[in-house]
Amino acid sequence: MRRLSSRIANASLGKKVAGLLAITIALAGIILSGVGTQRLYGLLIEQKLDSSEQITSALASSALPDILTHDFISLQDSTDQVLARDRREEIVFVAVHDTNGAPLVRSSRLDGVQAPEETREIRKISAPLAINDRSFGRIDMYISLSRIEGTVLTTVISLGLILALVVVASSVGMALVAYRVVVNPVQQLAASARQISEGNLDLKIPVKSYDELGELSGDFNRMAESLKERQGELQIAYEKLERNYQAIREAYKQLRDLDRMKSNFIAVVSHELRTPLSLIKGYVETMAAGNLGKVTALQQKKLGVVVDSVDRLSDIVDKSLDFSVIEQGKMAIEKQKLQLSEIIEQVVDEFALEISGRKLILEQQIPRKLPLMLGDKVRLHQVFHNLVANAVDFTSEK
Repeated sequence: MRRLSSRIANASLGKKVAGLLAITIALAGIILSGVGTQRLYGLLIEQKLDSSEQITSALASSALPDILTHDFISLQDSTDQVLARDRREEIVFVAVHDTNGAPLVRSSRLDGVQAPEETREIRKISAPLAINDRSFGRIDMYISLSRIEGTVLTTVISLGLILALVVVASSVGMALVAYRVVVNPVQQLAASARQISEGNLDLKIPVKSYDELGELSGDFNRMAESLKERQGELQIAYEKLERNYQAIREAYKQLRDLDRMKSNFIAVVSHELRTPLSLIKGYVETMAAGNLGKVTALQQKKLGVVVDSVDRLSDIVDKSLDFSVIEQGKMAIEKQKLQLSEIIEQVVDEFALEISGRKLILEQQIPRKLPLMLGDKVRLHQVFHNLVANAVDFTSEK
């Protein structure tokens, strides 16, 4: 049962529709055939009985002249012919009686000449022999209901088989028509939709009808047109985006080249400036110390200005070089044990002269003996130096 259910579930839509339609028509045909054959069976039985009554009445009409002329030989021939003409042998006994009920002639298919008894299988049909309400006797005809039912059943079975063949042929024909009218367009529509989904937007589904399938085909065509338009718009936008991307990429490359050149320039210039600046500062300090000859107070002052300028320029060069190193990712941080209070004291001492000249107060509120820490002494000194320098520059005097 599960295997059958699995096969039905995995069958194509066409097979499902055709099979369902064929089964529906076949069941309907079988039910109608059953009801129809049953009704036909009853009607044929009634028709056979009516026919027997008509034969009995006809025999009564033809027998009257023989009875009036007492021609019993001809009367016997008439009853024998009734049996002879009955090829299906449904009539089993015929008897002609006078007005007193005495048999005049008899014709029988049974053993003996006595009339059979009426039973479930034997029925008697009688017809009077009369002229102008004057009775001359009667005719009794006995028929075999079992033979009539057998004959009718054979006929009904034959008709039922023919009807069954017609029903099967009709169900198959209707299933094929349904497959062609409904399933084939659906399969064609599904195949076309599959091609559209694969990118064939130029495909046009033919609209062969104005029913729901035709409307659906039209909707698919309109959808394909809309997708084609959207695809064109996306293609234009993509090409524009590609051009912009190439321009941005080229600009970014140029900026990187410029940035690299700038970093290299700063590194080279900073490195090249340090040597002459150190040399200049050394000579100026030597001259200011009088090692190259006696200097006046004015010269001493001017040489001090030169030393300050050299220091500021060296500071600018150091900062530029540090910035270049940071950008290139080459800055190395050293880790060594140090005392933070000593670094801060050095920074405070460096600004003592400038603080006193500007009437500012720089106080150090940090314990002298702190736990040792790991760090880069030079970089920490630079950090605190920059913080104090900013504070001094942006603090107003008293």
